[in-house]
Amino acid sequence: MSTYITQAVVLNKSNYKDYDLKFNLYTLEHGKIAALAKGAKKITSKLNAHLEFFSLSKIMIAKGASFNRLAGAQLVKKYKNINSDTAKTVIALYFLEVINLSVKYDFKDDVVFEILIRFMAQVDQSQNRYDDLLYLNKSLFELLDHLGYRPQLKSSKQKGLITQFNKIIMEISDQEVKSYGMLARLFG
Repeated sequence: MSTYITQAVVLNKSNYKDYDLKFNLYTLEHGKIAALAKGAKKITSKLNAHLEFFSLSKIMIAKGASFNRLAGAQLVKKYKNINSDTAKTVIALYFLEVINLSVKYDFKDDVVFEILIRFMAQVDQSQNRYDDLLYLNKSLFELLDHLGYRPQLKSSKQKGLITQFNKIIMEISDQEVKSYGMLARLFG
């Protein structure tokens, strides 16, 4: 079993068995990966504080036969303002879900990682909802364009753009973006 250390952002996490969590992470060196954190739901787990949404962490992955295992994690940067503001949280969750749905596993792409980190930094530092929505739309356009789906947009209004982006993402992934309802209510 080989191990590696890389920087990562949590895209998604879900329950797995009694005390374990399965993470989808976007990493600098390996792109999107899935990894299992044994015992991560236990209150005594040392990984929990380092594997939060809206943060950048340094992680250690042990490659396994059927699952990658999270062997360690250390918080590098926490985007505190995203966690403390409901609107920022909804916008950031939507963007993380879009990346999770539209990017393939185990395909290294530095540009996607840069877009993700820049987006979180911009939303974390912005002063109002309009700027948050502007950064979301700009980052969605940049991401989709980089992935080869150059969007042909019909609206110039920020609220209208998010609806158009959501339709494109649903076509690409053949899945509904679950957090879109919250985003639509926020800016509806």
